[in-house]
Parts: sequence; C-alpha cells; structure tokens
Amino acid sequence: MSFRRYEILLPIKYNDGSPVERRKFLQTYREIVSEFGGIGFHGVARGMWVHQGHTFKDTHRRVVVDVEDTLENEQFFTELKRTLKDRFRQLDIWIVSYVIRIT
Repeated sequence: MSFRRYEILLPIKYNDGSPVERRKFLQTYREIVSEFGGIGFHGVARGMWVHQGHTFKDTHRRVVVDVEDTLENEQFFTELKRTLKDRFRQLDIWIVSYVIRIT
C-alpha cells in the first residue's frame, strides 16, 4: 500500500491584513479529522509573493495529513482546496502532495 502526504498552508490573515477567525481553522481541522481520523501541525510558514505588482507577506499554519494514495483521497483534497479558497478568501490555497513511505 502506498501513502501520500498532503501539506496545506492556511493563512492566518486575510489579504486586507485582518485576522482569520479561529472558527474557520477549527472547521477545517474537523473536516479533515472526520474524513481521515487525524491531522498534524508542522508550525508556522512565512513567505512573500507578488500579484499584479503588489507584494504580499504571508504567515500560514502548516497542516499535514498522511493518507492512502488513492484517487478518492486526491479528489477530496481537490474539492477541499476549492472550499478553503472561499472560506479563507484567498486567490489560491497552496496544497502540495508527495509520496511517502511509512516504515
């Protein structure tokens, strides 16, 4: 059986600088735990990006989920990304995945 790790960067502030409400993080965590039974947190990620000539500095919560590498799980995260872009009012939400080996 092969496994895949999904890392999700959730912004702690909206693009206008106001803080994201705590309930939005809790709702997201509950949805993931409900689907997969667990979730991991790997600290804070900071970054900078440019969009239409404006530079944005971001701070994110990094969420990690290890799951079986299946089409159904991939579809879950594809749909979750759409939901999170709306929930966190973002142009994009960064979700990366890669194959892992659990020993």
